[in-house]
Amino acid sequence: MTDQQTEPQAQQQAINIDARKLFNLGANLLVAGFKNQSPENAKKLFKELKQGVSVKSGELTGEPSGVKIPIRLELDRSEYKGQFNFPNFELSLNAMLQKFQTEVRKDKELKDLRTLTNEATGGIVFNLPTGVEIQGNLNVLMLSMEPSADSLAVRLIFVDSTQFQQQV
Repeated sequence: MTDQQTEPQAQQQAINIDARKLFNLGANLLVAGFKNQSPENAKKLFKELKQGVSVKSGELTGEPSGVKIPIRLELDRSEYKGQFNFPNFELSLNAMLQKFQTEVRKDKELKDLRTLTNEATGGIVFNLPTGVEIQGNLNVLMLSMEPSADSLAVRLIFVDSTQFQQQV
């Protein structure tokens, strides 16, 4: 029984990945999943995410250990306001990717990349909120990375937009 306890512990080695690499991973995953796909495949991925499916999206290989970590794409739309359909999602996603591109242009090495960290889970949120107003509803999309015991979740999160609205 001792062997069974130590083996999983040995597999749970801490893997540290630079936030800049995670940012690039997330952006590339979104581009590959939605921009470099046929409209039909992009809509299929959207539908799975909308239904709450955690979609397998590749894997990372840790160096020098060679440990493979599955990557999953997820969506949290609990704070989304208005009609949630592919065209509206695509507007938000495009705005976010445009903002990411602007950040990279301003700072090629992403030295000033701002993140928020969840100390309890090790997850990070890239502090680049992207707001899009559709039919009078402001929705703010952000990207996070959430590690778990068996994978890394790349999560698109619609957050409460009231925290970003200006007080008049």
